[in-house]
Amino acid sequence: MIQAAESVRNLLTTDVQSLFDDIVGQKVLGASNHISIIGDMIESIALDGKHNKCNVKEIIEKIQSVSQFFIKTRGEASQAVSNAILLMTNNLESHSDKPIDEAVEEIINQKNGYLEYNKEATLKVIDYANSAVKDMKNILVYDYSSTVDKFLKRIGENEQTYTIYIPESRIIDGGLPYVKVCKEAGHQIKFFPDAALMYYLKECDVALMGAETFFPDGTGFNTTGSDIVGLVCDYYKIPLYFLTPLIKLDIRSIYGYKKVLVVQELEKKLTKDWPDQNLVENIDFKAPELLGVTPKHISGFITEEGIIPVNQIFNVSMNYYKKLGGAI
Repeated sequence: MIQAAESVRNLLTTDVQSLFDDIVGQKVLGASNHISIIGDMIESIALDGKHNKCNVKEIIEKIQSVSQFFIKTRGEASQAVSNAILLMTNNLESHSDKPIDEAVEEIINQKNGYLEYNKEATLKVIDYANSAVKDMKNILVYDYSSTVDKFLKRIGENEQTYTIYIPESRIIDGGLPYVKVCKEAGHQIKFFPDAALMYYLKECDVALMGAETFFPDGTGFNTTGSDIVGLVCDYYKIPLYFLTPLIKLDIRSIYGYKKVLVVQELEKKLTKDWPDQNLVENIDFKAPELLGVTPKHISGFITEEGIIPVNQIFNVSMNYYKKLGGAI
């Protein structure tokens, strides 16, 4: 995997290699952020190829190599990344015989077209989410999502003050990125370890999280610990909503696909403060990166199509898939 990553990184110009590192090293979180960065890589490859008068087929091959790398790595956790890449690069081969200026323009326009489409969809998600919770005062957000981040900025414009409960996900430190946006938006903040979820959730009016991906049956996937949030919300009868554009749909489950469990090696993260590093030997530090929240623990999905009850998400999902013409 390291060799594959390095070979793909070397396909990129130096100005975007740091962006590659940001995704691979989890310096930047959030599927939407990663999709935007991958779009920047696609444009960089196209423009660099044009500048160096490369063959169009060579440009397309580089884009496809980078795309396939992220589909097989980042896309294993987030179907949104795979879906977005497929839409940004769909039918690139049709540009192979065009003049390089025209081909590069078409490649960049296709990428920009998707990003603009997703931007509009995300704004609709935030509008619907704002309507759903604007009169609630205590809101829990679990693990970083760029969509939820934008939502927290938006409700800062409302007249009332909110208290945002942020449990720190110890898998990827996904709570910390919310602190800055909450401070800037004027929210009150409660920040606590995720082990205290059950204690603090009972004080909340609603729990929100983004989706790495979701199935048409209403299963939502997010960072490990999300399943516990679902269980506790069900126990206290607190509504749990996933804020997600429909692009994060994983349609494959209706054909029998079983999601591959992505496992992280957490030795360095969990043992960095151990005074005796010799204790590390012969210990298994592996843990899943994300898990599914079962439909019975989810109240609904807030999408660009509206606030969809979990028992209606199948119909919405299938209609969306048909709308895209099977491109994902």
